[in-house]
Amino acid sequence: MPLVKVIRNGQITLPKSLRDRLGIREGDLLEVTLTKSGLNIVPKTAVDSELARDQFFRMVNEFRESVKDADPRELEAALCEAVKAAKKATAKRTKVRK
Repeated sequence: MPLVKVIRNGQITLPKSLRDRLGIREGDLLEVTLTKSGLNIVPKTAVDSELARDQFFRMVNEFRESVKDADPRELEAALCEAVKAAKKATAKRTKVRK
């Protein structure tokens, strides 16, 4: 595992091999948390809360319209599909790192 040096203002440089492996580029946001064994660094994506809220309520209205005459079992199935679609949409926006 490579060593990094802390420089002025507490800054560190992540080794290029790690940045490449995680898909981290200049300007990306990273969440840093303290763990028992050290630091945990996770790449994050910023979300426009107003845009997300509008999209959420649009999806809720579409869902309500699609199930207004459904029986409870159909409603549960439709809800499961809506959750899957939301997870899939989130996964597409999240960078996949290998």
